[in-house]
Amino acid sequence: MSDALATAKNITIEEGSYLETNDNSTYEVGDDTNSLAAPTVELPQDPNAPTPKPVTTTTPKPVATAKPAATDKPAIDDPVKSTKGFVFGEPTVSEDGLKVTVDVNYVGVESGISSGRFKIDMPAEVTEVAANPAPQAGGLSGGVYTYPFALGQTATSETSGTIATLTLTLKTPFKYDNQLTIKTGSYLETNNNATLEVGSDDVLASNVVLPAFGGTEPTPDVKGSIELKKAVTVKVSDTPAEGVSQYFIIPVVKNADGSNAKYEDDFVTNYNGTKLTEDQYDNLLNGYFTADNVKDLGVTSMEDVVNGLSYSLYNSNITVAAQLVNRATGEIQNGNDTEQSLTPAKPTAKPSEPSISVKASSTTVEFDKKFTVTATVKNAKDGAKVAFTTNDDEKYAVIFGTPTEINSKGETKATYVANDKPGTVTITATYKDTEGNEKSASVKVTVKKASTTTGGNDGTTSGGGPSIIAPGHTGAVTTPNTNTNYKPDFQDLDSVEWARTAINGLAMRGMISGRDQYTFDPNANITRAEYCQILMGAINALNAKGESTFADVPSTAWYYNAVSVASQLGIVSGYGDGNFGPNDLITRQDMALMTYKTAKIMNKSLEPVNAEITFEDSHEISDYAFEAVMTLQKAGIINGMTDTTFEPHSNATRAQSAKVIFDTFVDAQ
Repeated sequence: MSDALATAKNITIEEGSYLETNDNSTYEVGDDTNSLAAPTVELPQDPNAPTPKPVTTTTPKPVATAKPAATDKPAIDDPVKSTKGFVFGEPTVSEDGLKVTVDVNYVGVESGISSGRFKIDMPAEVTEVAANPAPQAGGLSGGVYTYPFALGQTATSETSGTIATLTLTLKTPFKYDNQLTIKTGSYLETNNNATLEVGSDDVLASNVVLPAFGGTEPTPDVKGSIELKKAVTVKVSDTPAEGVSQYFIIPVVKNADGSNAKYEDDFVTNYNGTKLTEDQYDNLLNGYFTADNVKDLGVTSMEDVVNGLSYSLYNSNITVAAQLVNRATGEIQNGNDTEQSLTPAKPTAKPSEPSISVKASSTTVEFDKKFTVTATVKNAKDGAKVAFTTNDDEKYAVIFGTPTEINSKGETKATYVANDKPGTVTITATYKDTEGNEKSASVKVTVKKASTTTGGNDGTTSGGGPSIIAPGHTGAVTTPNTNTNYKPDFQDLDSVEWARTAINGLAMRGMISGRDQYTFDPNANITRAEYCQILMGAINALNAKGESTFADVPSTAWYYNAVSVASQLGIVSGYGDGNFGPNDLITRQDMALMTYKTAKIMNKSLEPVNAEITFEDSHEISDYAFEAVMTLQKAGIINGMTDTTFEPHSNATRAQSAKVIFDTFVDAQ
């Protein structure tokens, strides 16, 4: 030492120092993965050394020297791309700016690599780093990402290649350019047992720039604004020399917790209504009126700045103060800071508590009839839900399908079907929200046996099936139900959730059956005879008498009655060659046509509820079926196979058939 120690001093082993063990492990000072602390030793003071004189400090006057740099803008080094050792690939950024992907490569290693490790300081915005291949140790800790790799994972004899692909997850997109740099202490072990360490010989610390996000970020809501002239209390007038004012302004913009508010994050500024960038804001405060980015604003003096600058605040708890300083003398012109803040908002009235009421479309319902229960919620909170329950374990009524979401009127509806047992059921609607509110309301519905009809000329008979149904029949459709205690238990409907209610509804009424007790086979196709049979069952015409003239519909066939009645009613006409094609698979356009004709005969309402869709393949719909397809589409009975295609010649499935028949003839009740 050139002089004795007047005070005690410490010496410390710096980070980056490391030990290699005989089992190929690495222990590095400051590496969190091995908890190797940085040792320190104190060098004692020389007792004979003179006592140093105390130093007197004074607070300098504030002066503006040059345009200040933004405090949160990271410094970017000149590009470094090593010709030996580690190098980065070009980074890619996701559309939302929250993912950055970059390769870590090696170059210039003639014998190839067997193992090694790299360490990278990560920007503050990075919350997670995923690597491919994943490391066996290391990871992100304390803002440093460590990636060790060993023989067998990435060993190669190539002179260059990719070690790992890193995907960085950001909490917010990069506001400014950032960079990644391979840290000193990173190294490669070559296949000839040489060690290439970053920072030694010609192994450079390569870096790569991560670009600022160029997408569009949402603009925060402005809570209010403060004019600069309210924070600067003295009148200022000056004649700038060569475009530089004799004054400059030191702003103090604080959050409620005392931290410095950040430009763009917490506030922005405007000059006479023009939003400023942070660089423009800095130039105006420092009186640089001829700078390229502000000269078009027409500012000629600091008085213009004071009178024209305002702060738009994204947080109502931000305060703004300012000091006007004479550049030549360093004197503060307006004495003490004059702090300005937004006027506190008046407290809002306590929000009303949610409430719920419930009613039924009818309080007396006949067996097997549907009815609707409507719950009305007032003052519903976001994300609130309403659940419907009964007190009878579905003895008297069964919920059908899924209740609707709460609409803009606060209403949600559930559809029920009455069973075949007389009694009274209590249906309760329960409201719950994420704030812990829970409210309930109930309604009682009485289920009773349907009244019987005897005689008459309306096309129905008592005690037996209906006679042939004449066109213009206006009676209510009754549906067969050979086993009203039957509840479907099909286990294969998950892929056709949209048709579950229809399938179960038809099965419960005995109109359709599964392959077995648990299998419906919803995506299988359906024949023309099968569809005709279900369709005629839906209008209670299976026991009616008719005659078939089709050559391929024998009188002994199980579907004879259905096809003959449908033919006599004009619902089906066959292929025109005397054949019906009972075992042919029915197409989607023929399913629509048969349904449409049946609905017309039964005077079913097919009023439009949807806008007409111009399908891209509408030209493929046969002329004879076009009106039927478009009418059912607008009535909400049938949809396309996609949003833009109908596929008229594709074969209908069992699920589609059940849905169309249920929605047309059963759900309408």
